Amino acid sequence: MYRLSEAPGLSSFKNVLFVASPQDGYAPFYSARVEVHAKSLKDPKYGSVHLSMVNNLMRPLQEANVNVVRYEVHFNVEGTGLDGTIKRAAHIMLLESLAFIRHFVSMNRDYFE
Repeated sequence: MYRLSEAPGLSSFKNVLFVASPQDGYAPFYSARVEVHAKSLKDPKYGSVHLSMVNNLMRPLQEANVNVVRYEVHFNVEGTGLDGTIKRAAHIMLLESLAFIRHFVSMNRDYFE
């Protein structure tokens, strides 16, 4: 993952959206939003690695004047069985829900043009 953070690419875009759900048990909220977590500032073992990854991803975007927007989304994941129990439901909804994607794009149509 660290090597991926060093790879070029995101700065080629005009707009970058980071979409995260605090209900997602697979991708940590701060990680999906590419933000520094308070624990990273205190973690002597991995904190500097996390800080460096965030910097590797964000610095090129800032230098290229890329418009970065972070979205926080919430889903109705009650009663979703095993997916809800293992906190996978919101993660899957972010990736596979055609209704969510259509709604998200329609609400942000100006951003995508």
